[in-house]
Amino acid sequence: MKKNKKMIMIVLCALLSGNFLHAKVRAVMTRRDFENTVSKGSMVVALFYEGEKGNGKMRGQNRGLMNMYEDLSGYQPYDDADIIFLKINVGRKDLSDLAGLYRVTTMPTFIFFNNGKRCVDNQGSVINLEGFISRADLQSFIDDRYGAQIKQYVANKENRRQQIVEQENESWRPYFYPRDMVVRGYAPEERQENME
Repeated sequence: MKKNKKMIMIVLCALLSGNFLHAKVRAVMTRRDFENTVSKGSMVVALFYEGEKGNGKMRGQNRGLMNMYEDLSGYQPYDDADIIFLKINVGRKDLSDLAGLYRVTTMPTFIFFNNGKRCVDNQGSVINLEGFISRADLQSFIDDRYGAQIKQYVANKENRRQQIVEQENESWRPYFYPRDMVVRGYAPEERQENME
């Protein structure tokens, strides 16, 4: 009986950890984790939210927001472009200073980073989206902000993939007998002559 309970617990832990490992949205646990991710990622969308345990209405709104955010992160063009989606719970004591650092006053707030720097508009003002917005609004904003870069990134990624495939094909070529190689008696014309 104890073995069965232990086995069930192991399987449940593996399943739960597997789901978290394959999630598209990354939960930020420390400020250092946030800074490292933003500096290494070319395109980053960061969601600052406050997870309140006691407020039922806020929990429901946050749940809907997280579902929408998770769904959007799995959108194929964004996945192909390796856009990083982060969520930062500023209700945690160790992450509340991030909200002050980026001057986040309204919850939730979406902040956009490009090559480690915050995105700004033509006048130099920081670009944020605030409040509970719809998926269509967030998606159109990402497309407006990153659209050309997404296309370029995906095209470069496909070119790199194609080059790797070509290099692999070339590396195996010497190990196979090529049919197009000129060998005495192999060409169809020569075969006919030899048979006569």
